[in-house]
Amino acid sequence: MSIVAAKVAKLVRPGKDAAAAAPAMIARPPKAATASDAAASDAFFLAGRLVDAWFIRRSDVLLVTFDNLASVGEYDPPQPWLQARAAKGGFSILGLIASRKDWYRNDDTPQMISALRDAGLFAQFRRVVFVGASMGGFAALTYSALVPGAVVLAFSPQTTLSKKIARFERRFQYAVKKWDWESPAFLDAANAAPHAAEVHLVYDPFVPEDRAHARRITGANVREIRLDHLGHKAIRHLKSLELLQDLIADVAEGRFDPEPFWRGFRARRKQQFWQRNLLVEAARRGHGALTLRAAEHIHAVWPDRQFALSTIAELQPLPKALPVNAAAVSKDAAPPPAGQILMLRGALILPERDHDTPLGSGVLQADGSWCELSKAWIRQRKSTPAPTLHPHEDLTDLPGAHLFAGHFRRHFGHFLVESTARLWALDYIKEPLASIIYLPYRGTVAPIERAIEAQAPFFRLLGINTLVKTYGGVLRVERLYVPELGFGWSELYAGTPAYRAFMQGRLNAAVAAEGSDRLYISRARLNAQRGGILGEVVLEENLARQGYEIFHPEKHPLEVQIARYKAARQIVALDGSALHLTAYVLRPASQVAMILRRSRANTADYDRQFRAFCGVAPDVIDVVRRDWVAEGNTRVDFRSIGELDFKALFETLAALGYVAQDFRPDLPSEADTRFMLAAYEAKRGAPFRTLFPGERFPDEDEI
Repeated sequence: MSIVAAKVAKLVRPGKDAAAAAPAMIARPPKAATASDAAASDAFFLAGRLVDAWFIRRSDVLLVTFDNLASVGEYDPPQPWLQARAAKGGFSILGLIASRKDWYRNDDTPQMISALRDAGLFAQFRRVVFVGASMGGFAALTYSALVPGAVVLAFSPQTTLSKKIARFERRFQYAVKKWDWESPAFLDAANAAPHAAEVHLVYDPFVPEDRAHARRITGANVREIRLDHLGHKAIRHLKSLELLQDLIADVAEGRFDPEPFWRGFRARRKQQFWQRNLLVEAARRGHGALTLRAAEHIHAVWPDRQFALSTIAELQPLPKALPVNAAAVSKDAAPPPAGQILMLRGALILPERDHDTPLGSGVLQADGSWCELSKAWIRQRKSTPAPTLHPHEDLTDLPGAHLFAGHFRRHFGHFLVESTARLWALDYIKEPLASIIYLPYRGTVAPIERAIEAQAPFFRLLGINTLVKTYGGVLRVERLYVPELGFGWSELYAGTPAYRAFMQGRLNAAVAAEGSDRLYISRARLNAQRGGILGEVVLEENLARQGYEIFHPEKHPLEVQIARYKAARQIVALDGSALHLTAYVLRPASQVAMILRRSRANTADYDRQFRAFCGVAPDVIDVVRRDWVAEGNTRVDFRSIGELDFKALFETLAALGYVAQDFRPDLPSEADTRFMLAAYEAKRGAPFRTLFPGERFPDEDEI
């Protein structure tokens, strides 16, 4: 195969690469030439154009399974979804294997099922059960109508992605744009449900979209199995609770008994995912006291579950004074309401060193034990491991009292989120500090020292006159204050009360509001290596016509940036670091439109920060048509370029009140867009390619 042919082959099948796919569990059955030949066999593989059929006979109960977004390309060669569970239960299986993630919106699927039905395959079984999850749940519901008397078991299913029918559905935007949701044939699973003998709907009623889809599926034949607080991926959590196999088997045999199922379901109360979702939902509904009591109970029983501690910190009132320990405190001690501060005597500060565990860094107490409170989070699910002090390492003694501030990050967004997270303790430590000590993150000391100097204006705005230092060796500190994180990834984007009071109080006191009521925060003048969108000038010119000040924050001192963000009542911006700074000082009742510049963005983190800091829910606008990345990249990142649907963007801005309803923007042509791409390539000095579907939305690949 030529190199060109190999690249084309990978694009045709946009699932996981063959090299990354798991080995097939069961050998593929012999090929059948026709549906009639297949129906007369005990095992067959019937190839189709877009959908293949894989059949193994084991009993008089047949599971008809459909792929979801995660299972397409999961095995090499492809296997039916639920293959292992069908074998374990002794059930026959007919797997409808998708070659692309098109939600089975193709003619091949109904033709394959109809041909096998007409050949008499389904009539050979006492019970036929169509099974699928999410995308596969849509297919199972929809195509069950082709086999009279079939049973359906659908996990978190969608009834349709048609915008005309399911206006509430805002997920799976790529699938909506890419595939045909206009043709009426097999468009709406709700129309197929009445034709099934039984429909078992398994979903979380606290997921608004899943609940809305379920409400459209009605009838005496419908049984709802509501799995509260398990999320859209409820089937995964059923598996972890060891309930999935029995549920499939009981529905397949027609013997499902709710009572033992719900008894087993009680085990969810010990699971982190369920506890976390429960707290989020209770807080969303305004049950502050109830949420706090639940979080306190979780923390008492499972003290290592950080989300519970973060919830407690967020909901407890800020005290007038924070008790600070006079000596090393056991890590099992309950933290004070506004957050815990340890004062350690003779503690050791260890940066990353080549001979230690990668990323290993933080604080050891005088006896050599790990100070858990010094742990940092460099991603939502990745923390820094405990460092190890090796024999014969040189120690530098540091007299006096010092504040441990964690890692210093050079990127401004990471600096705000991670490097300011422990500074709140300055409001509570009474003795003078000799310095604030940062660890040099993933680098030598010199670049971090330059970065600290570059952030000197920010420290001055916070009223911090204490020396800020970083060290490349191991320090032994006479008295070291180690505060807990007040800001950071996941739940900590809401900030603890102490952190919010510190940052908002000091920044608002330092700078007065000045500037336009309408502000567009632009990335157009950032270095081309930083990423952005094609044609940001389109946004700048059109919004300027609507009275927006076009603001390039990197061209102004921090005081000016904060003054503009405080003054604005309507802000439009691409997602980025500037919005994190905006959240500290934005006035309540303001409007913020956050336009996504790539198909993956931490929208939930921005939302959590804005709601907690200023009571504003940002309007998230996702009109990304394509992601463009440098050759060799396989996912969107901070350097990728978004191609936006500008027409849809301005229609949304008008609907939300950011521009006038009768505003007619000047929009680029397709030729203009291609020219913009060429200009970006010239700036980067390298060609771009558009990501194919399986790469664009890796988070959707998990069901």
